[in-house]
Amino acid sequence: MDRLIGSVVKFLLAPSWWEQANGNGQFGSSVSSDASKDLPFVIGAGLCRTGTHSLQAALLALGYNKPYHMRELLEHQVPMDPWIELALNERETGTKNKTLALMTAQSVIDQGFMATTDAPCCLLYPEFLELTDGKVILTVRSSASDWRKSVLDTVGRLPLSFFKPPFTFYAFTRNFAGVLDPWVYERIGGIAELGQMDVPKESVHDYEGKLESAYTQWIENVKEQVPPEKLLVHHPKDGYPPLCEFLGIKEEDCPKEDYPHIADTDTMKLLIRSFEVTTEGFFPVVGLMVLLPVIIRKSIGGKKGGASNSKGMKSD
Repeated sequence: MDRLIGSVVKFLLAPSWWEQANGNGQFGSSVSSDASKDLPFVIGAGLCRTGTHSLQAALLALGYNKPYHMRELLEHQVPMDPWIELALNERETGTKNKTLALMTAQSVIDQGFMATTDAPCCLLYPEFLELTDGKVILTVRSSASDWRKSVLDTVGRLPLSFFKPPFTFYAFTRNFAGVLDPWVYERIGGIAELGQMDVPKESVHDYEGKLESAYTQWIENVKEQVPPEKLLVHHPKDGYPPLCEFLGIKEEDCPKEDYPHIADTDTMKLLIRSFEVTTEGFFPVVGLMVLLPVIIRKSIGGKKGGASNSKGMKSD
């Protein structure tokens, strides 16, 4: 069952249709291979739903061949175990574990990533700063209310289906929904204390009133903790120029095309609906699979009985 459900999840999260829906396959690097070798490590401190997917595409265009994003976890391209270990520890103890956080950040670096974006990596930006001579990019939305609405409409809904069959039979979705997802919101700060969210009874929707202030405070915390010369606050509408200047990319190497605008809200909603349909149809399908052999056997038996009767009538 675990393998079967795993295959369903992997199919729904397959990068091929995801990228096709978002147009993410179109961004090639405009920076020469020699120049890309000198690029600094990028630490994305922007929360999810702040244009992190667009930033990932932009970094690809700038020569970063491996920018880390939550998609890498969801698509099973990287191991989730280090994150689950960290999340479990901090949720159980109710305190941040600096040593384990550094080990988790180091595991990302050891996998060869040149940049990080999105959650959960954004939560460990201080650790990445300690481990690298990197630069921090803080992606932001137009307003806190805009961020709240986006979260509730998309990523906030994603784990809800994972608490229902058949996804409860799959360890990956159980860990994602029951451990990693609540930990992400708890570690942002200002939403819930570590270990406080009572999943699956609660989700981020139960803390809607705290999202806007938590978002605003997160931005202020990053600005306070990161040296100004190492920080770029970036909105997608700012485009490539400030990114290129911040990362030391020459003007002639800076992409001339428009900055990637990956509006994946509709894609996320489609993905969420596909999970919902899977849960809604699970028991009817299982019931049909159980009853179908019985119906077929009865049907075959009825035909044989009818054939026997007809032969008996002919012999009379």
